Amino acid sequence: MKFVIIADIHFGPEAYWNEVLRKINKNVIFMLGSFVEEMNTKVKPDFVIVLGDLIEDENEENDKKNITYIVNLFTKLNCPVYYAAGNHDLMNISESDLVKLFNQKSLYYSFDSDNMHFVVLYSKRIEKGNVQIIPAQLKWLEKDLKNNSKKSIIFVHHGLAEQDLKGNPWFEGRPEVCLIRNREEVRKVLENSKNVLAVFNAHLHWDKKHIHNNIPYFTIQSLVENEEDKGMASEAYAIVNTDGGKVGVEVKGKYPKKLHV
Repeated sequence: MKFVIIADIHFGPEAYWNEVLRKINKNVIFMLGSFVEEMNTKVKPDFVIVLGDLIEDENEENDKKNITYIVNLFTKLNCPVYYAAGNHDLMNISESDLVKLFNQKSLYYSFDSDNMHFVVLYSKRIEKGNVQIIPAQLKWLEKDLKNNSKKSIIFVHHGLAEQDLKGNPWFEGRPEVCLIRNREEVRKVLENSKNVLAVFNAHLHWDKKHIHNNIPYFTIQSLVENEEDKGMASEAYAIVNTDGGKVGVEVKGKYPKKLHV
């Protein structure tokens, strides 16, 4: 089967870091329109997953308006669309309101597509520098995977792998704000299930692959990141193929890459 990941859209004000314009999102409406057209006419995925940070937070009114715009636009996709919550999505919006905006029942959930099982986790910010998969959700995850015999893929906004952050323009020296604090505990649950094929996260604004105990962990680039400081949005999204029980990841956009296992 084939699905597509789009992440860190950051619809809203442009954002600088260390005096460099990093989120080049002034043309994000055009980019999203092109994405929808390309999905419907060329890629034709089984589903699309949006891995959080749909918006660059501004205030409650504008944040809700911007999320609603994206969700409504993506109803034009000729396939199901699933959403994971990002930290910017929740700066000015409550969890209960975000669930309604996403037209979902929860911020963490699972679903089946074709002959596979998919899990969307909610990496909750407890406080600054403390992002977790909270205990109740971890118990739910363990039960969900235990009760499922299909090969599974996990989605989450923040990182679950151990990553060397050297050279990351946002997070070098700051693992506490990009990696899930209890990630080792979560990885143990995934490993014990014996069914997890791969894990995907966003948030770090680069493309990376890490492997822990034979499970690949993929980080997918932001749609609007000023990759390589060239002054243009990456326009990144990832096409994931799972044919033959293997996972192949092809990143499209200005900086195409292949992250095959």
